[in-house]
Amino acid sequence: MSIKQLLIRPSASRVACLFVIISLLIPCCFAQSSLSGSMHTNALGCINLVFKEDFKEAEKKAKSLIRENPDHPSGYFFYASVLNYWMIYYQSTRKENLFYQQCDRAIEKANILLKKNKHDYWALFFKGGAEGIKGTYEARFERWITAFRNGWKGYSLLSELAEKNNKIFDAHYGLGSYEYWRSSMTKKLKWMPGIGDKRAEGMQKIKIAMSRGKYTRLTAHEEMIKVYLNEKAWSKAEQLSIDMLEKYPGAVLFTWYLAEAQYHLGKLEKAEDRYKYLLGRVEAESYDNHYNAALCHYWLAKIYYNLKRYTQCVAECNRMRYYKFTVDIQKRLESELAEADKLRKQAEQARK
Repeated sequence: MSIKQLLIRPSASRVACLFVIISLLIPCCFAQSSLSGSMHTNALGCINLVFKEDFKEAEKKAKSLIRENPDHPSGYFFYASVLNYWMIYYQSTRKENLFYQQCDRAIEKANILLKKNKHDYWALFFKGGAEGIKGTYEARFERWITAFRNGWKGYSLLSELAEKNNKIFDAHYGLGSYEYWRSSMTKKLKWMPGIGDKRAEGMQKIKIAMSRGKYTRLTAHEEMIKVYLNEKAWSKAEQLSIDMLEKYPGAVLFTWYLAEAQYHLGKLEKAEDRYKYLLGRVEAESYDNHYNAALCHYWLAKIYYNLKRYTQCVAECNRMRYYKFTVDIQKRLESELAEADKLRKQAEQARK
């Protein structure tokens, strides 16, 4: 008998059957492939503003999400994401405490929703995402123990989500990122227990998020560029960076990636132009801890040495030492500063 017939002739047994059918359909309501209504629109707007590098407006959009949906984890998660990208852009830890507060709030709100309804899969997604983003933040500063501890929490939650609901393709971004970087870093960090080489599987999952994700699509594209650079797939990194710069012209983040790829491809004059552009951008910022500027001079020095423009190479190496760095920035630049000192001596010797 069809559902229509059941509705027309509601006997007690048929009402009972309807109750069973509805109860089976309830989880599907929470298995939708995107957030609903204004949450979806505001989330996409927030992400777009981040990649436009309009962080003030992105923060406003995330706060609007929180005001309109104070009991949902999405706003807190996207606010944390905005803060994370701000810190990537400026290579700063200035907003770290606020970032962790928003991650924890997202987890807290998700837990409340999951207690009410275990089929709220978007709550599970944002909980896993908040744990995962804490892990990626820690990894950026090579705090490996906490990075992989948080990363594993996020991975476990997103794995649970993938088992329960295969319609939220955004989960593939977190799963793929963890599998790829955990496999890659195992080779460098000898103390870390091996998990086998899951780089290919991780890359495939990231590509799924690139093509089918709702809210991680752009982030997955950015992640794939970093993966290509790590794999020394310079041409692929170059092309994907160019593709993203067509969408977000002049974006600092993608220009960094393009410059590095072109340097390794031997397109030194193009890389030189990119780093000069980046230097102008970062030194024009009201907030500048000189980390990015020092890196620009570092790469320009390497370019000039390879072009046999030794006097310019020496000048760029010297400029790295003109800045007054804070203790933490000095430590983070330790290897680049040491290499620049060696490069300067080599260039001075070569021009004699």
